[in-house]
Amino acid sequence: MQSETMPSDDDDAQTQDKLTQAQLTAIENEIKSSQPLTSQLLPISVLLHQYSTTAANEQQQSAGFIQSAQFLSTKYTSLRRVRGDGNCYYRAFLYSLCE
Repeated sequence: MQSETMPSDDDDAQTQDKLTQAQLTAIENEIKSSQPLTSQLLPISVLLHQYSTTAANEQQQSAGFIQSAQFLSTKYTSLRRVRGDGNCYYRAFLYSLCE
């Protein structure tokens, strides 16, 4: 009698883990290639334009954003967009210290 070796649940889990990790790496590389870490300095009016051109069903929600953007425009003249990759808070904080 020959014993057949069946893949164990551990092997399946390891294979699935490798596939998941490869997919995450591919997504991360795609984001890195398409989005810069930070943008150039943009005028604060960009926020007003962004929230004033929303769809009609989002008007109620965007009204609060427009009010906030108007308040920010009294305090700041520009903004810099930061890639949301898990380190964005630290990157934004360090930029705020340097600029």
